[in-house]
Amino acid sequence: MSATEEFDYITAVFSNFLQPIADLLDSLLSMRGGPNEVQAAPMENGYAISVVSLTAFFFEGACGRARYFRGLDEEGKRWSAAETLRAFGETALADKIEEIFVVRHAIAHAHLWKAKIDEIDMRFTELPTRLPGYGDKNFDRIVDPSSRTTRKLKLDVFPPRIHRGTAITVLKECADALEFLESKHEEFLPIITQQTVRFRGKFPRFYQWVRELPDT
Repeated sequence: MSATEEFDYITAVFSNFLQPIADLLDSLLSMRGGPNEVQAAPMENGYAISVVSLTAFFFEGACGRARYFRGLDEEGKRWSAAETLRAFGETALADKIEEIFVVRHAIAHAHLWKAKIDEIDMRFTELPTRLPGYGDKNFDRIVDPSSRTTRKLKLDVFPPRIHRGTAITVLKECADALEFLESKHEEFLPIITQQTVRFRGKFPRFYQWVRELPDT
């Protein structure tokens, strides 16, 4: 009988999101159009909110692994992605990630708004109001109510208006934050540095692929 060697197995599936994100973004970038004042086209919106959601899941998983290897996890403490970055000494990136997770929460918790619109011109005749019970103090602090976007990154939080520009900004900012975490601890995420994605017949490395994406 051959001897076996035991090793620690830390569950972390976040890197498994990379190819699905690339596949979704490939479809999203093939669509024409863009949002009007009220909404993006339904298909564009569906793909965009899917990219935003998976990217947030991806980054949150990376944060959990980073905390584990840095020895930051404490029993009973719940960490946000932004708190993780601040614990690593990066406030500016943390502020941006906090905005991304406000958008993620608006999607995940299906925020409901009410408005009056001109259905021909697709413009608001009465500005939208968020229904009671949706959002929190963090949302109120981060979101400009007049534009319904976050204050720094200008991300749409009005769910039907989330579009390809929102998705691409979210992915680029999360990639920047992930590179920062890798720079602080070389061993905890080597798989992302080397990982490639299949995109339109090529296999670029993840960070290269993200950098080359159009801004909108």
